[in-house]
Amino acid sequence: MFVLGIPVKDELCVPSKEAQSFAKVFVKDGQIEKIEYVNNRDDLLGSVHFFITPKEEYVFDFLERGAEPLVTPREQMSVNDVVEAFLFKELYSYGSI
Repeated sequence: MFVLGIPVKDELCVPSKEAQSFAKVFVKDGQIEKIEYVNNRDDLLGSVHFFITPKEEYVFDFLERGAEPLVTPREQMSVNDVVEAFLFKELYSYGSI
C-alpha cells in the first residue's frame, strides 16, 4: 500500500499555499482504497510515502520524514487523475525537473 499526500482545492491538486485541505490517499493494488482529508499540511508529515504538487514548493520537511516529493505533469488535475498518473509513473521527481 502507498499513501499519497495531495494538496487540494475544489477536488483539484493545487500548490499547498492555495489548498483548502490535504488529501491522504490510500492506494492498494492499483486502486484507491480510501481518502482522508486533513486541514493542515503538517498533518501529512510522517504519514505519507509521496507528496504530490503541481509545481515546485518547499518539500524538505517531507524528505526528512522519508516521503518522496513528486510533481504533476500539468496543472488542474483531479485527485483521481493524480493517482492514475502516479500508477502509470507519469509524475516527475524533484530531481528530474
